[in-house]
Amino acid sequence: MSYFFRAQGRNQRDLVEQLVRNGVVSSPEVRKAMEQVNRKNYAQGQEEDAYIDTPLPIGCCQTISAPHMHATALEQMLPYLKKKNTKEEKQLSILDVGCGSGYLTAVLGRLVDDSNGKQPIVGKGGKVYGIDVYPDLVDMTRENIYKEDGDLLENGIVEVDYGDGWKGLPDKSPFDAIHVGAAADKYPTELMMQLRVGGALIVPLGVNEQAIYKIERLKESSEYHDKDFVKKRLFGVRYVPLVHTE
Repeated sequence: MSYFFRAQGRNQRDLVEQLVRNGVVSSPEVRKAMEQVNRKNYAQGQEEDAYIDTPLPIGCCQTISAPHMHATALEQMLPYLKKKNTKEEKQLSILDVGCGSGYLTAVLGRLVDDSNGKQPIVGKGGKVYGIDVYPDLVDMTRENIYKEDGDLLENGIVEVDYGDGWKGLPDKSPFDAIHVGAAADKYPTELMMQLRVGGALIVPLGVNEQAIYKIERLKESSEYHDKDFVKKRLFGVRYVPLVHTE
């Protein structure tokens, strides 16, 4: 992925429109979901820069990713969410590891929101789980979502809690898609094992040299086997590290 143009919008809709024009957002589903969640509510003290396509610090030595990175992650996950719902009646289940200030968690919530009789943007509805290793960021995520997207929490579409990103949420698995918002220094096998067969994990990997990888699960097994997964390097990136708690 090569990305040289830095978008700067007047508002959320204008920012997304620029991402569309530059080929970063290519699907109507991602466009609609991103337009519905105002990044300004998640910029944490830097609201004047909310519509610039750049990462922003949010505290705890963490950042909210640039809009083009969030858009790319959404576009990479989307085919797996759509594929699932062409075959089954079950609702989608998505895990956002390192929810930070909550923006991507909320956008994922809008993708699957079927509350109060709504027609979800993708599939037949679902649930999004956001976790972060920093309790302050978990609180921040909830506060930010409640600014304009509180219905996602109130209606049970989104659930946010403290959690170790390396361990995920095994009691809530399997997931159709998992997004990781920090760089793992090795393949996160515990997260990989929480994927549903046919699901995908989007994760930055590496220490000095990092890249986004898409990992798809091919086969069900009670133990990790490398052959049960397909790993594809997408493009180089620079992310904060995924915190080890042990």
